Amino acid sequence: MASSPTLNAHNLARLIRTTAPHTAADGVGLDALDGIRFDSDGTHLHAIASDRYTVAVARARLITPGEPFARTVHCPDIAALRAWVDAHHGEAALTLTTEAGRLVLDGPRGTLRIPVTDGEKFPDWRKLLHTALADVPNDAPCTRWTSRLWERWQHANHEVHTWHAGGENPLIVVGTDVIGLQAPHRLRTPTLDQADTPADALDAWKTSLGTDTGQRLDLADALPQPRRTAHTAASTVPEKTEELLRQTLNATNGLFNAPSDDPGAVAAYALSGVHAWAAYRFLKALVKADPDLAADTAADLAEQLDSGEIGEWAWDAAVEAGHDPQQWADDRDQARAEKPSTTDTAATSG
Repeated sequence: MASSPTLNAHNLARLIRTTAPHTAADGVGLDALDGIRFDSDGTHLHAIASDRYTVAVARARLITPGEPFARTVHCPDIAALRAWVDAHHGEAALTLTTEAGRLVLDGPRGTLRIPVTDGEKFPDWRKLLHTALADVPNDAPCTRWTSRLWERWQHANHEVHTWHAGGENPLIVVGTDVIGLQAPHRLRTPTLDQADTPADALDAWKTSLGTDTGQRLDLADALPQPRRTAHTAASTVPEKTEELLRQTLNATNGLFNAPSDDPGAVAAYALSGVHAWAAYRFLKALVKADPDLAADTAADLAEQLDSGEIGEWAWDAAVEAGHDPQQWADDRDQARAEKPSTTDTAATSG
């Protein structure tokens, strides 16, 4: 009987800490990426996470080799996993096993059973990395960066353009009313074993990535697409501005062309145009007051609209604001019940 894979608590904590920021915890329709995938090949335990825009793979060599397995711990359970691991001393040996619908961790402080879905599919991260590394010429200059400096660009617009001449040249960063440089990292810790070429990286990770089959798997094809409604909401301020102006003009045009004997259609067009124009004016004011907040709001709003759950959020928001949405619903239902139907109106007229 094969032994269970075991590794130190500090290594498992590092895997979680490294990959957790890359999960699609707030993604829309990305259930397969909503968590950290733990993949053991018997030699290393890998942690993989992606939000469709980034992919991160971290690994730690097992103290005791064991039977390979792959399970995804989803975001609602990651906090509990992290707390349980952090409760152990760094050198504590933790054992990972699987049972039906569970990933089981045993350590000096007890046992943790995390619910997982057996047989759950996950993107082929090995082939994805093979493809990405194969696209880089092996003689391409290698530049080292200090990753802790990347966060300094997080307020330089949502989208920036970058250029890099390679080697010791700085990275050029250009955004809206933002321009700057980031110098490469010139010093290297002697004990830090990192790859200088794509071939070096493949060699260093060959036990994890396996042999390249020659089949391509690009990022856009490898990762699941979010569920979308028929209408995909605008996610930037310029897109939202255009959408609101277009909606205002379409609604006001529809108002004049609506059947005069259909007051409901007339009211719907009027309400749509008024709300679109009001939203446009508020957006323009927000852009003037705080462009960054406007960009953040547009991106966040797009995710909410695409999710199709705004009715639930609106209900919660109404309650939080001190209103009674249930009374609103009751008033609406009563008004509908008191309104004569088209059939009744026609019968009365006859």
